[in-house]
Amino acid sequence: MTATTLHTGRLVLTPEDPYQIPKNQSSLFQHLQKIGFIAEGLETEGKKFLLGERFLQLVSFMGCSPNIQLEPNSAGKPFCHLIVSGPDPLPQFLKGRNTTPPRCEQCKKRLPDWQTTIQAWKEDPRHFIATCSHCNHRQNPASYNWRQSAGSGRFMLLVENIFPQEAIPSTELLKVLQTTTRNKSWHYFYVQDD
Repeated sequence: MTATTLHTGRLVLTPEDPYQIPKNQSSLFQHLQKIGFIAEGLETEGKKFLLGERFLQLVSFMGCSPNIQLEPNSAGKPFCHLIVSGPDPLPQFLKGRNTTPPRCEQCKKRLPDWQTTIQAWKEDPRHFIATCSHCNHRQNPASYNWRQSAGSGRFMLLVENIFPQEAIPSTELLKVLQTTTRNKSWHYFYVQDD
């Protein structure tokens, strides 16, 4: 039996409003290159980028000495790089094996049947409203607070090969991202593939 390598994880950056997208993607990438968050692209379509020389200053790492591989190597081992997801016509939901149930924004109790709710939401993400089984509060699941273990959005920046809770984006990085979405805030979460 061969051992399978589990997905390390990814840091996901996206506007807090899951319907928001950057007004100009090429300007966003220019800003991110200018501050040293990303370097040259890994492909011609502009959806994958190497990380820039200031990446380790713009993202703080927890722990004594994290082992961050920033360049591809001949052994084909995973390395940190940026993948762009979107813009999509409607918000997409990302979850992983690290996802924990969200809490109702009204009564703060866990929503145990969230998987069924998300399946129903995916069929009509713009109009679907979920009802809390505890207090009957109604909200669109796109606005659930997943406590950084899942999220949704039309446009996401995925920093690959980051263990959940290991890396925290700096205020500087989040402010640069905010300027690209009409001063609307960005947030982040972590996902490990199932």
